[in-house]
Amino acid sequence: MELRQLRYFLSVAETEHLTQSAEALFVTQSTLSHGLRQLEAELGMPLFDRLGRGLKLSQAGIAFRGYAARALQELDAGRMALADMAGLQAGTLTVGVIPTFLTLFVPDAVAAFSAAYPGVRVMIRDLRSGQIEEQLIAGRLDLGIAFHPAVREEIEAEPLFDERMHLVVHASHPLARRRTMRMAELADVPLALLPGSFATRRLIDGAFAQAHVKPLVRVEMESVDALLLACRHAPLATIAAEHAALNAGEDMRAIPLHEPRTIRRAGVLWRRGASRSAAASEFVALLRPAVQKAKARNAALARSAE
Repeated sequence: MELRQLRYFLSVAETEHLTQSAEALFVTQSTLSHGLRQLEAELGMPLFDRLGRGLKLSQAGIAFRGYAARALQELDAGRMALADMAGLQAGTLTVGVIPTFLTLFVPDAVAAFSAAYPGVRVMIRDLRSGQIEEQLIAGRLDLGIAFHPAVREEIEAEPLFDERMHLVVHASHPLARRRTMRMAELADVPLALLPGSFATRRLIDGAFAQAHVKPLVRVEMESVDALLLACRHAPLATIAAEHAALNAGEDMRAIPLHEPRTIRRAGVLWRRGASRSAAASEFVALLRPAVQKAKARNAALARSAE
């Protein structure tokens, strides 16, 4: 079994198309097909079901995919370990980040890391928390930045920072002058929220349940930015974490929520038992001052809004 065969297999498993994978891998389609057939022959069973011009993973392919991805990740970690010995002069660091954190502190950390280690390529993936955990387990990410605690047992998480949840309304909204709000006071307020598949929405729903309130949800959208825009142009309110709430715009008002005081915790996620490269560890070390810088900006915004 050769490494190129595993890379061929994982690429086709992702694209489900020989032509696309051949172009991405810079090989001919015949070379790619031959490599896959060799791998299937060695394993003794087909990894793909051929459907016309496309391919779908067979049951064997589904079972083998995670092992192949983890094998390549461990080999990449070995390469990174050698790069570590040379002072982080080469290699690739792949990080999964949930959308709401992408503009909060990650850019500062990426800039600092790239300045310190220009030879290491940084790949930031915009993913939801469940996807981050899945891709860590599959070996496609070196680390993740999502919610703490993790859901899957195969993932271990380190706390990074906490964010308080805020009600966000336009300056013309009847609640815009409130300094704080109790969750129970939102019983009759029309809301625009993330769908229930999002961890933040489940946190919000839990807070409403503690307050014995059934929220009046009029709109659901899968984007915090879209929710904030909707509240700018309609008599709606949304609930967002501190950074998004305080940076919503000068014409928007962020009102801290309490009773219960609802906190969302961010964390650094790792695949339990996996090797951690020096690049990944150094990136996490640079995250912490970037987080403090972002929190200082938010504190200044909160003071200016008072």
